Amino acid sequence: MIKFKTLRYRNFLSTGDNFTEILLGRSRSTLVVGQNGAGKSTMLDALSFALFGKAHRNINKNQLINSINNKAMVVEVEFDIGPANYKIVRGVKPAKFEIWKDNTLVNQDSHNKEYQKVLEQNILKLNHKSFHQIVVLGSSSFVPFMQLPAQHRREVIEDLLDINVFSKMNQILKEKTSILKESIKQNGHSAELIKTKIRITEKVSTRHYGAQCRTPTGKERCNRSSKRRNHPTYGKERYLIEKRR
Repeated sequence: MIKFKTLRYRNFLSTGDNFTEILLGRSRSTLVVGQNGAGKSTMLDALSFALFGKAHRNINKNQLINSINNKAMVVEVEFDIGPANYKIVRGVKPAKFEIWKDNTLVNQDSHNKEYQKVLEQNILKLNHKSFHQIVVLGSSSFVPFMQLPAQHRREVIEDLLDINVFSKMNQILKEKTSILKESIKQNGHSAELIKTKIRITEKVSTRHYGAQCRTPTGKERCNRSSKRRNHPTYGKERYLIEKRR
């Protein structure tokens, strides 16, 4: 279970250069109230951006930066999962993305996309779609589960039950099946090609044999061969020869 503790942000949408800090770990439940324009949706956008690099609402990343300062946008969120403490720091101008676990920076050698996968698959166990279908439900952007496309419903269920591995296994099996089918098809073509070559070779051999039998010397040889094959002891002699061997 994710237990959010603090959320801090500055130069995010309408907020200025000073950090706005919201304490979420004081009690089991936190009620946020305010008039329209007070910043309630901004808080959800900041939380979503810190975790997934995307706002809760459909807002372009460059539009999330304060239009007056136009730089140094930073969002930080701290939370606990079991005994481990995590802190995510994400910013724009300059670009920044850090994952801290128990005050130790998680290895950043990988590309940003791979680093995000580490956060979603190994830590949060949620992606952006599932987060907004299960954790944060906004009245303006929320789509009921049964109205989601089939693929999105599957993703939500797989993330919720942590059974993504079965989809990956299914995809691997489909790829292997496709490779095997292609291999069988190629082998079939090769077999047909070999059969065609055998038929051509047999025709050429037959023609060559017939041509030999047309000459006087070849005709005599073909007759002797024919008489030998038609002799009653032809098969027996052959058997005895093979037996002696």
